[in-house]
Amino acid sequence: MRQLIIIMLTSTLLLGWGKTGHRVIGTIAEENLTPEAREQITQLMGHTDLARVANWADEIKSDPKWDHSHDWHYCTILEGHDYEGPEAGGRAIQKVTEFTALLKKGTLGKKDQLDVFRFIVHIVGDLHQPLHVGSGTDRGGNDVKVKWFWDETNLHRVWDSQMIDHMQYSYTEYAQQIQLGMSAADKLALLNPDVLSFAKVSRSVHEQIYVIGDGELSWEYIYKNRELMEDRLLKGGFHLAAILNDIYK
Repeated sequence: MRQLIIIMLTSTLLLGWGKTGHRVIGTIAEENLTPEAREQITQLMGHTDLARVANWADEIKSDPKWDHSHDWHYCTILEGHDYEGPEAGGRAIQKVTEFTALLKKGTLGKKDQLDVFRFIVHIVGDLHQPLHVGSGTDRGGNDVKVKWFWDETNLHRVWDSQMIDHMQYSYTEYAQQIQLGMSAADKLALLNPDVLSFAKVSRSVHEQIYVIGDGELSWEYIYKNRELMEDRLLKGGFHLAAILNDIYK
């Protein structure tokens, strides 16, 4: 029973973006795959619906055989430091790098390929939720207790799901909206597969995210942070597409 409680608590703390956010990122990525990548992903999955598999890595957390994967969903960049590896906490960057290399090598069986692929889709999304790139001080905002429209919560959960859910969009509507007005050149400029660079951006925006006043968060917090949240979702989609396009050339 104690082990089950620990698994449930860990899963609750690390659900990056919630289901809608991960599906938004998956949808944007899919729309920006190369034909070569789309064809090879279809061969692997039987379809190219990245939104359908984007939450798998969270859904399997309750399975004891995946206990070892709990720290794959986040990383830590300590205040005043560059990224120093998983020793600071969390292996998200390490795992995306490792799994990308494995898929490029092409030696895995199909079941392992599929598992690794689904982890990449999910973890890249996690790394764009700024509080999944933690400072090492407050468990990625989980220890920062706030109210969201008068309900008790914490800052991590606000960023995982509560701001996105407040928008009242489906994931397809949101993916479409935040790409409005983008030219082909705009999209091409965002196709960056460098995992460390986009994790550092997530860490760099903490100063804005932690401006919470008395902790009573509602419309004002949305007004100040909606653009940032949508930027992280948008770039998560394009960076995921870039990684997959690089794997499946």
